[in-house]
Amino acid sequence: MIVRWLVVGILLWVAVAAAFRYVGEEAVSWMFMTLPAAMLLLTHLFLRIFRVAQTDRGEAASIMAVPGLLVGVYAINSFNYVFDNPSLTLGPQFATLMFACYAAVIIAGLVSARVIVGFLLWIAVAVAFRFYGHLVFTGEDGISWTFMILPLALLVITYLILKLLRVAPSDRAEAASVLAVPGLLVGIYEINSFTNVFPDMHAQLLPQFSALMFACFAAVIISGIVTSRLENI
Repeated sequence: MIVRWLVVGILLWVAVAAAFRYVGEEAVSWMFMTLPAAMLLLTHLFLRIFRVAQTDRGEAASIMAVPGLLVGVYAINSFNYVFDNPSLTLGPQFATLMFACYAAVIIAGLVSARVIVGFLLWIAVAVAFRFYGHLVFTGEDGISWTFMILPLALLVITYLILKLLRVAPSDRAEAASVLAVPGLLVGIYEINSFTNVFPDMHAQLLPQFSALMFACFAAVIISGIVTSRLENI
């Protein structure tokens, strides 16, 4: 099994490096936003396709991550040679992206459906900010009324997700916290690579974006706590 997952890992990470080398600058921006989520989903699919037992998925995913770490060592130390693209001056950001991808692969072997839903939720929020961030923030340091609406919207969305997953009221606080954790991990990545993930948003908006994300994380957790106390909803 170890050899199989090492081979799968080598092919996967070489493909990632090749994609980063040959895509254009605009596509690189998209990769910063979507690649960790794609790696999580791909790893999960690989584990299911190969019918890996639930108890063995953590080990298999960790083995898949090892070749990526080795590829990353070489890619970072020889960044300008490996990525012979004059438009790419993203060495530190590439390292951040790889850290996020390694974590995504390993997490895919450990997580429950709730964590995967959480990752998809927060990636969807990031994609929405990519296209509609200007509706939330105005100018370099202003905010709009949508700044107040997003946490409330996530409070309702969290409740709907918990209902769709048929989470018992007594378990909703814990489930909502599980949904929030991927957002915290995604948030670390977004903050460290803010201008790459959100190229259309001014760098000075980073503090306001961080504050909004804190409010959103709180809204998700509060949704689970409140609805866990209301047995009839």
